[in-house]
Amino acid sequence: MKRNSIFKTLFSAMTLVAVASCSDWTDVESIKLNTPTIEEQNPELYAQYVKSLNEFKTSEHQVVITSIDNVSTIPTSRSQHLTDMPDSIDYICLNNIMEVSEVNASEMEEVRRLGTKVLGLVDFDKIESAWKKNLDEEAANVQTVSDETENEGEEEPVDNATRFIEYCKDEVAKQVAASSALGVDGIVANYTGFDLNSLVEESEIAAETARQAAFFDVVSNWKASNMDKTIIFKGSPQNVIDKKLFADCKYIIINAHGAKNQNEMSYLVLMASAKDVPTDRFVMGVTTPYLTNSGSYNGELGDGSSAIIGAAQWAVSKTSDYTKAGISIDAAEKDYFNVANIYPTIKEAINILSPTVK
Repeated sequence: MKRNSIFKTLFSAMTLVAVASCSDWTDVESIKLNTPTIEEQNPELYAQYVKSLNEFKTSEHQVVITSIDNVSTIPTSRSQHLTDMPDSIDYICLNNIMEVSEVNASEMEEVRRLGTKVLGLVDFDKIESAWKKNLDEEAANVQTVSDETENEGEEEPVDNATRFIEYCKDEVAKQVAASSALGVDGIVANYTGFDLNSLVEESEIAAETARQAAFFDVVSNWKASNMDKTIIFKGSPQNVIDKKLFADCKYIIINAHGAKNQNEMSYLVLMASAKDVPTDRFVMGVTTPYLTNSGSYNGELGDGSSAIIGAAQWAVSKTSDYTKAGISIDAAEKDYFNVANIYPTIKEAINILSPTVK
């Protein structure tokens, strides 16, 4: 079943309806502009389109997952609207789940009509980064302690490892609660971590197990209470100690922001294919271009071409080693701006994954 072939005829017909009504929109004697939607002009045709779109998204196909850095205020650009994203997208993840604007919240039902699911990001990496910043600020403030407190009784300090565990539990609980309050269709659990082979001593393994549990226990408990919701893992699954959660994950997104060719994408998947990591649900995770701290560009391959297109081409190439379930695109809103065609790169990627039948 092909994604675009289902909708091409319906789209063409809807376009003709829109053109036929153009004279009504531009009548020089009209007092106010009348711009009816395609749905208003031909409800039956639009209903057929929506029905076909929903049927496709519930069928077996390679998915397109996007994430956006949603704003907490009223959107000032069409790129900040969920309803402007391509209809064929399967999932939209809201990265700023703690502060979702009322506009985006109201648009969730509109995109759901098209079979698109809205997810919330639960982000260990962000929590860990904020914690490190807190420690840096604490270290800087130590120098400002007044002399008069030096001789006062002090409480026994709590080690930073224990403090982080409590901090992480609190923060991930907030993110999960915000996702639940918004009524999302699921969550994306983002975790990068580090190479577990660096852990040698039993005490190191125990400490890292407790540190990871502060995050994954909350996520697992959420899933246990929301069996009808979707959970997607994102990051480096090989760095997770307790891999039981992966059985409940619909997809596993491999972060390939820095990949410079398709061979590197395949290598990252092979690295992720550790013991107890399911290999039947890998999604290649790329991004729109951005400049890294080192001065290189992520989101572009070595030849300067789009990593999004490269990921789509990677996804359609066959392999018997694992299942290529689709692609994931971070900062998708940045692909919006184009004079001739909004979201041109994402639309091209969609067409590669599910080309039109000639």
